[in-house]
Formats: sequence, C-alpha cells, structure tokens
Amino acid sequence: MKRRVLAFLLLFITVTAYAELRNYSLTRSDGSDLHYYLSAGSVPNTDTLLLILQGSDCNSVTRIDSIFTDYRNVWPEADLLLVEKYGIDRQLSYSSDGERQDCPQAHLKGDSPRQRVTDIRQVLDQIQQNNRYPRLIALGGSEGAVIANLLASEREVSASIAFNGGGRWFKDDVLHSIQLESPNPEVAREALAGFEGFSQHILNSPPTDLIVSGHAYDWWQQMLSLDQQAVLQQIESPVLLIQSGQDRSVSPEKQAQLIDELKAAGKDNIHYLTYDALDHQFNKADGSSDRKRVVADIRQWLKKYCLTEPI
Repeated sequence: MKRRVLAFLLLFITVTAYAELRNYSLTRSDGSDLHYYLSAGSVPNTDTLLLILQGSDCNSVTRIDSIFTDYRNVWPEADLLLVEKYGIDRQLSYSSDGERQDCPQAHLKGDSPRQRVTDIRQVLDQIQQNNRYPRLIALGGSEGAVIANLLASEREVSASIAFNGGGRWFKDDVLHSIQLESPNPEVAREALAGFEGFSQHILNSPPTDLIVSGHAYDWWQQMLSLDQQAVLQQIESPVLLIQSGQDRSVSPEKQAQLIDELKAAGKDNIHYLTYDALDHQFNKADGSSDRKRVVADIRQWLKKYCLTEPI
C-alpha cells in the first residue's frame, strides 16, 4: 500500500511539474523550430537559472521524470530551463528503447553535440537579453555531462555539474561498455574489433547517411573526435565531475585518469566526487535509487563553492 501511495505521489509531482512548464520556441538558422521550457523556482524573482541537460536518448526532455523528482532539487530556488534536442517536441511520448522505431527522422539526422550547444546558446541569448539571470547553473548526465562541459568552456556559467560523462575519449567508454556487456570473451573480441573499425571509418571518411544505434554520422564524428580533457582545461568556473564506480556505460577508470591529468595541470576549479557502489543511473546493486543522496551532495557543493542560500 505504501509503495502505491509513493508511486502516486511521484506521478503527481512529475505531472504537476510538467504542466507548469511554460513552452517557448525560436527559429534556428535552418528554419527549424527550437523548443524550450521555463518553470518558476521556489523563490519569486530569483536571480538564478538552472539548466538541466538530458542524455543521448530520443525523448522529449519534458518526459524525463528524474529531472522533476530529483535533479531539479539541486537548487529548487532557481528557475528551471529545459531545451529540446533537434527534431523533438513535447508531443513525443516516452520510450526507454535506445533505438526506438518512431524516433523523428529530423532528430536522427540533425542531432549532435555541437547542435545542442548551439541551440542552448541561442536560447540563453534570448532569455538573457534583459540580464534576468546573473547566475547560471548547468547540470547534465551521460551525454548531457559532455554538453554541460562544452557549454561551460564556451560561455560564462556560475557552476557546472557533469555526472557519469566518461573519460577523455568517448571511444574508450564505448569499448568499456562493450567489454562488460559481451556474453563471452570471443564475442567481446569480435565486438571490440568491430567498433575499432567503425571508429576509424567515421574519423577518416567523408559524411555519409548512416544511422547507427540511433545516431547519425555527425553525432558519431563529433563524439569520437571530442577531447574532454581539452574542453575541461578551458573552463575557469567551478566544475563538479561525478562518477559512479559500477558504471557500465562509461569507464570509471578512464574518468579517474582524466581527473589525474587535470590535477597535474593545476586545474583547481575542478572537483571530483565518486560513488563506488552506484551504477550509471545512481542505482544500488539491489536496483533501488540513491539519486536523492547524490542530489543532496551536489546542493552542498553548490553552497560551498558557488552559491549562497537565498535570504
């Protein structure tokens, strides 16, 4: 009975938050629609904007429940900003299938890390025309972590939080995932060799119309070319990098190496937090979520290094 009540309450919170989102749109340079949403924080006329960035899934950002039930609470006083990815709007229903058959073709062909950053900058330029929000927090996980880092390297932010975003090179994270998910060593060797060949093809061939694992050439080329160490070197504002020790999607070891290199380079604005027992979604071994503890820790970091409690 208690579980049913809790599930109902979570659903109510999510639906309420979804309904309170104010819908806006802009036009990209190619004529397509760019959708974004704002939701008021708990403090009227707040000076802080919280941008939350989803991962690589083909879903409307408004359908990601964890944004409203958990991540929004890293700084609930702030107004919330969500930006849709290319070719997606809030009418797209949720799917956990990474290669869903109904993913819009516009998204498959137009989505990429660079497009996401370009879109976010266009939205922020629109919102900030009257300097409404002198403080900006960017938070993202998985691919969203990469986008948060890219944004902070190009535009002034008050703080950025990137969780489970992997190591220096995306290829290492994919190889880590393949190794763990392969049923036996022989299958693993074949899969690893296959991805190595695919990576070299993408990096050394002209653009094609391929769609692999729900992503087109531009997405793959940019992700495989991206040097996260170089990106993080450019960030001067406070950064919190978070990594789960049981992550099967990206390599905890490669992120630890990345942190060591950044520390050796004297990057004292970058802070590192690990959760050895949690997975990519901040779940424990029994499947239960420990996300609220992570969110509480992020909030404490923001208070210490970046922001102060509103009066």
